[in-house]
Amino acid sequence: NPLKIDLPATVTDETGEEMADIVFEVSGSQVGVDVMTEVVNVRGRIVMVAIHPEPRQVHLFRFFWSELRMIGVRLYEPVDFEEAIDLVARQRLPLDRLITRIDPIDGVQRVFQTLDASPDGIKYLIQCDR
Repeated sequence: NPLKIDLPATVTDETGEEMADIVFEVSGSQVGVDVMTEVVNVRGRIVMVAIHPEPRQVHLFRFFWSELRMIGVRLYEPVDFEEAIDLVARQRLPLDRLITRIDPIDGVQRVFQTLDASPDGIKYLIQCDR
């Protein structure tokens, strides 16, 4: 969350000042758009996943100066789901770190109320079996 941490400094530290080769903008917010050009490496790629319902300002000088590329994505092919399932099955991603909370299905209303009150969480899972 770039509102709570210095994301460029964090990425700098985590990558040994190399920055990210690929950045996914998934927030749909202006602050996400602002920071996407700060954390991507020279000649890096920005993948626009989020839906932005209104026009956003983009730091175009950084695109020019760093020779960045941006692509938008909105459709998924069956092979994308197969690859994602395979990554999860092989435990290649630290997905547990993304889960904010797991609630039983009878608490789904409470989950939506939580999301409305504070969008701080990443993933709220609903457990459908008993």
